[in-house]
Amino acid sequence: MAQKIIQIGSSAGVTLSPDTLEALNVKIGDAVEMSVHPTARVLTVQPKSNRNENPVNPDVIAWTNVFIDKNRKLLERLADK
Repeated sequence: MAQKIIQIGSSAGVTLSPDTLEALNVKIGDAVEMSVHPTARVLTVQPKSNRNENPVNPDVIAWTNVFIDKNRKLLERLADK
């Protein structure tokens, strides 16, 4: 698939189709690794390797939700300061 290089501020970019995003298993905002083979002049784009490393423990999420529910009014007052 041929793509045009476009101006993005003082940088340049190439757009990715929805099919390409799906094939790479990435979405807008995800980090990707890019590399260029110096002699072949080939650009490689792949999902950042640590995308799913160190996920948050579900027990921590559950505890946090209980804490927020229990202290919601206090947390809202603190947020207003």
